[in-house]
Amino acid sequence: AGLALLSEQYGKTVLADPTAEGLIAHEIAHQWWGVSVTCKDWGHFWLNEGFATFMTAVYLGHRHGASEYVEQVEKWKARWEKLKAAGTDHPLVYSAWSNPSADDRAVVYQKGAYVLHLLRLEMGEDAFWRGIRGYTRANAGRSVDTNDFKAAMTATAGRDLTDFFARWIDGPLDTGPLKPL
Repeated sequence: AGLALLSEQYGKTVLADPTAEGLIAHEIAHQWWGVSVTCKDWGHFWLNEGFATFMTAVYLGHRHGASEYVEQVEKWKARWEKLKAAGTDHPLVYSAWSNPSADDRAVVYQKGAYVLHLLRLEMGEDAFWRGIRGYTRANAGRSVDTNDFKAAMTATAGRDLTDFFARWIDGPLDTGPLKPL
């Protein structure tokens, strides 16, 4: 479970352009969110892929500057807005994950990462990162669902996050105006 295989072509790409390291960062992030802490079932798949996508952007921002992080967030937001406009946006938790479409994958990867970014803004830097550490440490070696994540983040926030989770994770889909980045 502690192994990721990447294509030879991707390796050549990274050797030619070391800034093309996003896939490596994504797969390394899965060592924590996907392997150490994994979802109980495919319905909570965003806990693996949304986290790995978000952490990739955090890493790229740390390594290459904050503008790299902001660029990734803007891409997630644009993809989510496209889903919303097409009527294919839906809550992050799936009742069934069978034969997923490209839009379904965009929900768990891009929307999942975008929701983590928005939660970071909602909670503030210190509380957000304490919550992520607490969630990860408390659940290492366990299978989790979205309620485990909500409980950990709410406990760390020290305030009710029900409205945030209802808006961004559970639905409704009409999310109204967005906060600026």
